Amino acid sequence: MTQIFALAFDHRNSLRRGFMHLAGPPTPEQHATMVAAKGIVTDALIAAAPQVSPDGAVLLIDHEYGGRFVPGAQAAGIRVAMPVEESGQAELRYLCGGHPGRVVAAYRPDYVKVLIRYNPGGDAAMNARQRARLRELSDWLQGRPQQLMLELLVPPEDAQLAAVANDRGRFDREARAELTAVAIRQIAADGIRPALWKIEGPESRDDAARIAAAVCSADPGAGCLVLGRGADADAVRRWLAIAAATAGFTGFAVGRTIWWDALRGFVDGGDRGTAVRAVAARYLDLARYYQAMSPAT
Repeated sequence: MTQIFALAFDHRNSLRRGFMHLAGPPTPEQHATMVAAKGIVTDALIAAAPQVSPDGAVLLIDHEYGGRFVPGAQAAGIRVAMPVEESGQAELRYLCGGHPGRVVAAYRPDYVKVLIRYNPGGDAAMNARQRARLRELSDWLQGRPQQLMLELLVPPEDAQLAAVANDRGRFDREARAELTAVAIRQIAADGIRPALWKIEGPESRDDAARIAAAVCSADPGAGCLVLGRGADADAVRRWLAIAAATAGFTGFAVGRTIWWDALRGFVDGGDRGTAVRAVAARYLDLARYYQAMSPAT
């Protein structure tokens, strides 16, 4: 499978609250700032894409703030992934009043991305509802050119945290990989076959292999992408090194680790061109690092 290096900026709720520090709806000026930020990241990927492997650059961007930049990215040969879930929801709900096909029809992305929070030790009824909604979308995509990109987050349940003394680091190291593999198997058992799984960074080679094996058993042609979780560059590079050396992982989908500092400087009055170059440089640094760590490169 072609290595995929996705620059993720489909953030909406977290962009408003975490980055812009908004407690309510944005003003027109704040909205314009967020749109401008999406344009910076798009231009950075367009500038960087020729320096990564063919078809390797993917822009993950939302229609709410970034939709206007999708045609330009597509014209530059960038593959595009777009989210169709409502942002910031504990349970999967689709955009456009439950009609995600409207986003697909308007922008014709290469990948339809869905984020799901799914812990197999959690609310079984909610998990079943989420699988049913995923299956509806998966069935709708059959015969269409778009492929499904599923971002799987496994938030810990209270009892699971208590078992590791409420230490989230221990949960990540000791429990998350197996829970992720079980979640993958449960989702796949309902006939859902994403082409790409966005996975929280594996803490060890054994963890990465366990997750990749679950994906491969569902679909040998599918691949795993490491997401960044907004972590610092050292943590992301550690996850990338583990993933790059593991069969079944095929790249990354990293966002805040790449663009946060550069966009913070822009919003605080910095130069737009400087921000574009900074985002492009950090993206290329991670892509080259993954390639250097991958035996397939």
